Amino acid sequence: MKRALLTASLLASVASAQTGLVPPTSVAQAVHKTITIGGDLGQWDGLPKYAVIQSNGVPSVPVKNAGYYSVAWDAQNLYVLGVFDQPKDTVVAKLAQDAGEWWNDDVMELFVRTTPYAKVPAEAHFAINPAGTRFKAYTATTDYKSAGRIEQSRWVLELAIPLNSATFPAAGAGDVWALKVGREHQKAAEYPLWPVGGDFNSPNNYGYLTFVEQPGDPAALAQSISAALGKSPAGAPITSRVSDIGSYSVYYGKKAADVEKLKNYDLAIVQPYTVTDAQMKALHDNGTRVISYLTIGELDKNSAYAGRVQPAWILGENKNWGSKFIDATQSGWQAIIKEQAAALKKRGFDGFFLDTLDTADLYPKIAPGLVKIVEDLRATYPDAVLVQNRGFALLNDTSSSIDAVMFENFSSGYDFGKKTYGSVSGDPSFVENLSKRGLVVLALDYAQASQTDVITRDYQRAKSYNFIPFVSTINLDEILEVNP
Repeated sequence: MKRALLTASLLASVASAQTGLVPPTSVAQAVHKTITIGGDLGQWDGLPKYAVIQSNGVPSVPVKNAGYYSVAWDAQNLYVLGVFDQPKDTVVAKLAQDAGEWWNDDVMELFVRTTPYAKVPAEAHFAINPAGTRFKAYTATTDYKSAGRIEQSRWVLELAIPLNSATFPAAGAGDVWALKVGREHQKAAEYPLWPVGGDFNSPNNYGYLTFVEQPGDPAALAQSISAALGKSPAGAPITSRVSDIGSYSVYYGKKAADVEKLKNYDLAIVQPYTVTDAQMKALHDNGTRVISYLTIGELDKNSAYAGRVQPAWILGENKNWGSKFIDATQSGWQAIIKEQAAALKKRGFDGFFLDTLDTADLYPKIAPGLVKIVEDLRATYPDAVLVQNRGFALLNDTSSSIDAVMFENFSSGYDFGKKTYGSVSGDPSFVENLSKRGLVVLALDYAQASQTDVITRDYQRAKSYNFIPFVSTINLDEILEVNP
């Protein structure tokens, strides 16, 4: 087993996170200055410019069409300038303010967190096209001013977003917010993002915005932010009960020979029916911890609890698996989860693999219910191993209660429509910062047993981020012999 090597690597990552978490290139400065938007662009002269150039792909690379933004502030407004290179005849700016799919236009997007040191920071999202149209759908507000101009070889946006308002608090010199700025160029299929690129929806690829009277030293500002993060709920070290593992497996079959192979792993994730009590004892005697599958956002089609689920709790159907999406805010559903967990612990399982938290991506209103279930499980079973599958949007809420997060489909996945395996490029920024703070990340990918080159690649990619890899077939009923 590889416990010592991996643990040292993880500890080194945590130490790095605590001593140099924020690079100077991820710090922007809002300079104290009043701007009249729609006026002379010379007003912005002398303010720092920040390149919006890193692509949203993985790995992130510079795009061909450059762009930058600058920020200013006064007591009334936060001012933002966006300047993006693009030939005039390729600019797409057709949609009205109430367009539901405004991302079909060229757009500048702002993502702002006004409480970056909080465990769950307050967030606001803005989207504006080159003509200055402020879009409503999926954004914080349109209650701010914008001015757009489309020039021969570029488009320019200016924004004035009120401070001390329903959207933003008052701000002053020394304040720090979190920020990322994106640009969409439809004709070139370019979607860069400041500061580091990656997925627009990732909760962990933000930079920082500091409010200053005059531009200062980015390195000194980054050092100050890093120190504050290390003392805050947003940057404090995370303690994991599985920080010592170097390998894990997922097996949902029932073959005795495969169950025996689970002894080769430090952690085994199984279905309740996978192991007998005698097999579980043998795994425990071997030093393998065994945790049971427990779905908390869906009702499995063959669940023994189906008769207790009220029709009003059912939100929709997961056609890939024939399961039902469930309203996890319902106290009756939470009671069912509590009952299942108690039965599993009584059998001797070391903890739970919590699946289907990403139901909240489809039905955001149930997010508080899912978080409550996780927190209640931790309170009831303080020594249990809790592993969360994906549910990245909830990680700020749940990271202090869980021991590991699984990044399913990190490098390879399965297309249920085509019934084929294929490569994917999961964005590590969804979990990388939490990994550096001590949360263990498990990467789960899917491939056929014969695809040894794919399996090797998936293992190597996961390890390059200090994630712990495992690859299996889509039904998770085989222990593949290939273990790079």
